[in-house]
Amino acid sequence: MNRYRPELHVTAELGVLEAPAGALALDGLVHVFHQFRPKPTQGARWAHQVASRIPFDWDICDDVIAPEDGEVDVLAGSTVVPEPGGDAAEFFFVTTAPADGATAADVAGNRVPHSHRGRRTFTLQRARVESLSSLCENVSDDATQVDEHVRRLGPIDVDDSAYPVEALVTPSVIHHEDGWRMVALSLRGDTDAEAVILGSSDRQHWTVLGPLELPEEAGVRPGRPYAPRIVKLDDAATGVRHDVLLITYPGVEGESEEVAGYLVGHLRGTGFEVTTPYTVIDHGHDFTRPRLVQGPEPMIIGLVGAHPATGSVWANCLSSPRYLSLVNGHIFQDIAGVPKAVTSFSDRAAVWTGQLEAGPGVVTVSLVDAEGSVYAEVRHDGDHVTVSRGGDERTVTLIDSDSDTLTVFVDGPVLEVFADGGAATLTSALQTGSPFDHFDVTVTGDATVTSSLVSLGQKLQRQTAGLDSPEEQERLIRESALAYGDLEAMSDRDDADAVAAGTDSD
Repeated sequence: MNRYRPELHVTAELGVLEAPAGALALDGLVHVFHQFRPKPTQGARWAHQVASRIPFDWDICDDVIAPEDGEVDVLAGSTVVPEPGGDAAEFFFVTTAPADGATAADVAGNRVPHSHRGRRTFTLQRARVESLSSLCENVSDDATQVDEHVRRLGPIDVDDSAYPVEALVTPSVIHHEDGWRMVALSLRGDTDAEAVILGSSDRQHWTVLGPLELPEEAGVRPGRPYAPRIVKLDDAATGVRHDVLLITYPGVEGESEEVAGYLVGHLRGTGFEVTTPYTVIDHGHDFTRPRLVQGPEPMIIGLVGAHPATGSVWANCLSSPRYLSLVNGHIFQDIAGVPKAVTSFSDRAAVWTGQLEAGPGVVTVSLVDAEGSVYAEVRHDGDHVTVSRGGDERTVTLIDSDSDTLTVFVDGPVLEVFADGGAATLTSALQTGSPFDHFDVTVTGDATVTSSLVSLGQKLQRQTAGLDSPEEQERLIRESALAYGDLEAMSDRDDADAVAAGTDSD
């Protein structure tokens, strides 16, 4: 295993993971599909990984969609369960092909500048698998194999007579009221795009209803949107069901290149009635273009730019799947099961969770590598949480909360921070020449840590116990064997004494 590769996050088995593509939670399993490129000269495709309800122990399945017949790339989209209670799943995806005299090499996604359309066409397509569970059976040893259970249904039919569109990408599909709704991007020119709403009764024939209309009070960012997503959530405080829109926009000075956020309200036709204006969903250095895990308990996953050391054969990963809850119009994110996952499924991952009295003062959780160097810090001062990596900082202002809690989760090059019960999150990719070793927690002023829990991967557990070398492990085995032998000898002596005394030790 590459010691810098995440153990509990989804990464491409080989090549560059380019985006989360779609996801579903069904029958106790979490299915995540991601767009990846096996080699720089090969087209992007959809890979598939699956985990249990604790979504950190990932099994790699066969790929589900790959380029065919002149297609260059298969781009991200969404997945749905078309029949409630059924095991079937449908995939909405986009394929590209050369146009205007370009070659396939000219229009490969890793050759076209970011945010540019390039000389390529985009076709919105649909595929289906009758049993999602069949994708987890009889996995091939061939890493290029596409699962035979997935059946392409071809391009979808789009009626844009009411509102013409040029090219549709990043479709997000859900069942909405009396039919199906799609939120997608319509590309305009080489660099511009707008979000549009489509409707359908059968998921094959779609009508463009018009552009997504957001009122001024929505407070969205300037610039073109990316990767619009939609999900329905019940507000735990009020019981009211809301539509939640997730949209990524270009970041401003002091932020990351792209910033993902959400709006809460109700989709009425093409208009969105806003109850909670645009709110950033993750304030770290490296979280973008999230996808929704559709299911009884919706989750979110985002792209993390976790690049490995030079010479590695993989790049990037997905964030942890985070359970979403809506409380008084605000999104909370929870990574339930992380301590168990860290101790059960990893060697070097770690998580620190603390209950704080943070003000006036600061609680600082430092990440220390095997060379003894601090390579990242997380600071909580009661009003803000800051992640610092090499002096490059990202800060989130906390909302009023009765819970000053902090969770710091590190897995290889990925750091995820959750504050105040998941009201605020920060995700960052880390660079270090040495693997994580331990947390160092300090306090200043009147800040205190009232309680805390540290969970470590198995290798870190052995290291902490002084058993990180084969020699020390052999010594423990010998001592255990000798101790077991001594216990047997003591038991034999007790039995002999009992017989001599005319009693039975049982």
